Amino acid sequence: MLPVVPPDWKQYTPDDTPDRESSGGPGRPRPYQPPKPATKIRSLDERTVRRRGGPPVGLAVGGVVAVAGATALIFALAGGSDGDRPAGGEPQTDTGFAALVAALREETGGTVVRNVTIYPDYAVVDVPYRQDDPTDERELSYYWNGDLDEPSKGTGTEAVFDLTQVDAAVLDGLCQHAEALLEDAEECYLYISKPDPEDPTPGWITAGVRNDFNQSAYVDFDLAGNVLEEHPPS
Repeated sequence: MLPVVPPDWKQYTPDDTPDRESSGGPGRPRPYQPPKPATKIRSLDERTVRRRGGPPVGLAVGGVVAVAGATALIFALAGGSDGDRPAGGEPQTDTGFAALVAALREETGGTVVRNVTIYPDYAVVDVPYRQDDPTDERELSYYWNGDLDEPSKGTGTEAVFDLTQVDAAVLDGLCQHAEALLEDAEECYLYISKPDPEDPTPGWITAGVRNDFNQSAYVDFDLAGNVLEEHPPS
């Protein structure tokens, strides 16, 4: 009978220099990393509303809108010099709107736009990159508060229209309709764009408001300032 030979057991000795994980430190497993969120798609208000000196003010646009050319804009269309151009940074008024149109014409050589968002003291205008080719989706977005800032670049597919169609006199009073729909309504905006021809209520102008409770209300108008639809807070 063969003698039993005991196994040659070796005492375990831990490695003094374990592998270093790329992000977990010496000897530590990599911590759980949640997946990166998808790239956020800019909403309409993030594309067009960039308040200087404060946070962006949100839009509550439902049906979109625009207005008709006014006598206040005749001077702007004449193409005056810097000294002749109407002054002011209040584009919801006759004088301010005329100044905005004149500045846009001087800067771009025309008054064709895709949309305009107008607050009491500033406006944002999306303009086709090529005034002579509205099918080109490239666009320039200008911020105006008495002067045009350097534009940001992007793309857009909204139908173009001539801003001189808008009668500045019609703009006055539109905000009161929206403010009447919402308690403690804050600053009102006007959004102007060419409606879809298939829209049963083809509004050109939207007046919208919001309050501290993040409630919003808006009213759609035609070019003459007639109410088409009211949208109280839901």
